[in-house]
Amino acid sequence: MDNSMVYFEENYIFRNNKSITSNNDIALTEFVANAWDAGAHNVSITIPYKEDEEIIVEDDGTGMTDEEFRSRWMTLNYDRQKRQGKEVSFPPEVDMTKRIAYGRNGIGRHGMLCFSNSYIVETWKDGQCNIYDIAVSHGDAPFKIFRHTTEPRTGHGTKIRASVKRHLPDADAMTDILSARFLYDPKFVVKINGNKIDLSQHRGVVSKKEFTTDTKATLSMIVIDSEKTAAKSQQHGIAFWISGRLVGQPSWTYGKTTFLDGRFKAAKRYTIIIKTDDLIDEVLPDWSGFVDSSNMSSVYQCIKREVDIFIKTVMKEHISEVRLDVIRDARDELETLNITGQRNVSAFIEKVTEDNPVISPEYLHSAVGAVISIEKAKKGEILLSQLAQMSADQIDKLADILNTWDVDDIATVIGEIDKRIVVVEAIERIYNDKNTEELHTLHPLVLNSRWLFGAQYDSPMFVSNSALTTVVKELFKEEDYDLEMIENPRRRPDIVCLKKYSIKAVCTDRVDHASGDIMKPDQILIIEVKRGGFEITSDEVSQVEYYVRQIRKSAVLHSSATIDAYVVGTKLGDIDPEKETSSGRIHAVTYGHLVETATGKLFRLRQRLQEHYNALDQESIVEQALKEAKQLKMDV
Repeated sequence: MDNSMVYFEENYIFRNNKSITSNNDIALTEFVANAWDAGAHNVSITIPYKEDEEIIVEDDGTGMTDEEFRSRWMTLNYDRQKRQGKEVSFPPEVDMTKRIAYGRNGIGRHGMLCFSNSYIVETWKDGQCNIYDIAVSHGDAPFKIFRHTTEPRTGHGTKIRASVKRHLPDADAMTDILSARFLYDPKFVVKINGNKIDLSQHRGVVSKKEFTTDTKATLSMIVIDSEKTAAKSQQHGIAFWISGRLVGQPSWTYGKTTFLDGRFKAAKRYTIIIKTDDLIDEVLPDWSGFVDSSNMSSVYQCIKREVDIFIKTVMKEHISEVRLDVIRDARDELETLNITGQRNVSAFIEKVTEDNPVISPEYLHSAVGAVISIEKAKKGEILLSQLAQMSADQIDKLADILNTWDVDDIATVIGEIDKRIVVVEAIERIYNDKNTEELHTLHPLVLNSRWLFGAQYDSPMFVSNSALTTVVKELFKEEDYDLEMIENPRRRPDIVCLKKYSIKAVCTDRVDHASGDIMKPDQILIIEVKRGGFEITSDEVSQVEYYVRQIRKSAVLHSSATIDAYVVGTKLGDIDPEKETSSGRIHAVTYGHLVETATGKLFRLRQRLQEHYNALDQESIVEQALKEAKQLKMDV
C-alpha cells in the first residue's frame, strides 16, 4: 500500500452524506433542485410501485459534456457557485430569465445512492450523449465510473436511473412534499409518474410587506391565513423561501429565536413566508436550515419585530375573547373574593392583555391564578405593592427563582443563611464592646454555632453526652462556677458557666466493638470562650491541654476517639495557635478570626448584603442572633 495516498472506506459516501442517502424525500428534492440549477423547465420523475424496478429522474436542462461531467460530478464537494456562479445558465434556445442556483456543495448528485449502491447517468448536449455506470467504491475513490459509453443524441438534458433496492418512495407522499418545497414558477414544471405537481400560487394572503434587515438583506413577508385557504398540507410557522426553495420546514423557532408560542391560537392559524435571494450564503448545504451565525441572529431579530407588529394588530381583534376565556376558567376562585378583589383582578387582566396581546393562554391563566392567590392572602396587598416597585429585570429573576424553587424551600434556605450571617454580624459588633454582657450574649453566640469551627461539626449528630458531661463536670471545683449568672442550672447540660470563661463539650456516638459493642463518645468537640478583652497566653493553652488529657484518660471514650479543643479570646499572645498532643488537638483562635473565616465560608454574602444588615441596629441584630442560640447551662 502506498503510504503517500489517501484512501476511502467503503461507506464513506453514506457516512458523510447521511441526510440525502437515507431520506428519499431529500434525495428527490435535490434532484429537482439540480434540474433547476441546470436551467431545466421540465422535470419528470418516475417512481415504481415495488423494489427492483427503476426510479428515473429526467430533465431538459443544459446537459453536460464528458469534460464537464468529470470535473463536476466526479469532484467531491463540488462548489457550484464558485465554479459556475450564483445564477443559472440556460440552454441556447431558451429565453433568458434570471434564476438563482440552489447548488452549494455538490451533494445532490448522491441522491440515487439512497435507493441503490449503483446508478446510471445519461447526459447529452451538442449532439452527443455520455452514458456512465457509477457505483460506490473504496480505496483511492469513494465512488467510480465503471463504464462509459457514448451515442449520438439531439437536444439537451440529463437522465438518472437506478434499480430501487431500499427506501422506496411513495408517489403520492412525494407529490405533497415536493409541492410544498418549491414556489410556483410557470416556466418550471415537475411531474411524478406523468402527473403534474401543483406548485400553486399562495392563497389566503392577508398581509404583504417588504423590509430591509440590519444586515442589508431585502426580505418580503407574506402572511397566509389558513382559515381562508383550503391548503390542508400547509404547515404553520415561519417558512423561509430562499431563491424560490423552502429551507427546512416551517417553524416558529429558529436558532435561539422563538417568533411565536406554538400553543397560541395565532400560531395554529397563520403561516408567514419570508422570501429573499439575499440569504443564499447562509443556507446549509442540504437545505435543512441555516448556519449558526451572528448575521442570521440579526436577521431573526429583525423578522421577529415585524412578526410581533402583525400579531399584535391581529390579536387586538380577539382580545375580548381571550379575557372572557380566562374569567370563565377562574370564575369559582373569583367568587371567593370581595368586590374590591374582583375589580383588581379584572383590571390586571385588562392591563396585561392590552400591553401584551400575544400572551399565551397558559401564561395568562397562571398569572391570574397568582393574582387571585395574592388577593386572598393576608399580605397580598404588600406583595402587590412590592411587585409594582420592582424593575422588569427583577421580576424576571423572581419568576425564574419561583419556577425552580418551592417557596417553602426558599424560606428554609434564606432563613438558614440569614441566621448564620446574623450570628457573624452580631459577634463582630459586640466582641470588642466592653459593655457587652458576655455570658448572656457573646458566649452563647459562639458556643452554639459549631459551624464556625469547621463544616464537620455542623451536624445534628454532635450532641451532649451524659458520660462526657460527667467527665467535664469533674474537671472543676464548685467555687469555679459563676453560680450568680446561672438562672436555672438544671435546664440544659451543654454549657459550663465559669467565672472567667465558659465551656461547651459535645460529641458524636459510635459503637465501640473493643468494649463489647457499647455506644461511646467518638468525635469530641470542646469550645472554651474567654471573657471580653482576654488575651490567650501559654497558660490558657496549657489549661485546655490539661482538660483534653483528663478527658482522654477517662474510660468513657471510644477506643479511637478524637478530641478537638478550641479556646477563643480577643487576641493571641506569644503562642502557637495550633498544638497537637497525644491526647488531642488544641486550637487558639480570636473572635476576629472566627468572623473572617465564617465570612469566607458564607461566600462573602455579608459584604454583598451589607446594606441590608447595616439597616439593623445592634440591639436588633443581637436579638435575632440569640433567637436560635439560647443560653444553655450545665447541671452543677
